[in-house]
Amino acid sequence: MSQAGGDKAYFESLDDGGTKFTVQYNPKEFQVNKSMTWEESKTQGKAVNPISFQKGAPMTASFDLLFDTTGESSAVNVQDAWVTGLLALTNATATPASGEEAELQKKRPHALVFTWGAFTMKCVIESINVTYLMFASSGEAIRARCSVKLKEWTPLDEVDNREKFAANSGGNAWGTGSIVLVGSGQTLSQISQAAGADMRTVAAANGITDALADLTGRAIKV
Repeated sequence: MSQAGGDKAYFESLDDGGTKFTVQYNPKEFQVNKSMTWEESKTQGKAVNPISFQKGAPMTASFDLLFDTTGESSAVNVQDAWVTGLLALTNATATPASGEEAELQKKRPHALVFTWGAFTMKCVIESINVTYLMFASSGEAIRARCSVKLKEWTPLDEVDNREKFAANSGGNAWGTGSIVLVGSGQTLSQISQAAGADMRTVAAANGITDALADLTGRAIKV
């Protein structure tokens, strides 16, 4: 994973434009996991059985965040200054626009995008474990380690777009990247520029031979 100019990692809500949390210190280690389920054939009497793909699990990421207020002129509680803001991201305050939660009129924690340099991940927070490491003479906690685990979040409309892309591409796997559903008046150049991608590469990946063609309603892989 790369960093751009030493920028701090941050979380930003996908449910509203006002919820954002920037870390105090970037993680020292960062682990990403992606698991796939393969099932062995049930054929008996063979030394080696073939395997078939069943499903892929959402990607997960895990890392530790350190928060420290020992540099303050007076004792500042690290929980009040930092930890509470991080834990607030797990509060069920978002109203979903679709899906089971919306049908049952339930709220859920915010869906987030985690960004660190060139790495971005649409996600939800699966768990946060807090360990307080240092205390002032007053008893105030002044250093904490938060072990964070994220799980990949795929909005329902993006799932629909992936299915449309699979149909448009003859059922081929969509692979890595994002799926964009082209709106009225949008051009291939505009979509590519917004995604920071080369228009010719996007056109080739989607079998588009006319960059000026009307692509309204089509799902495109970027």
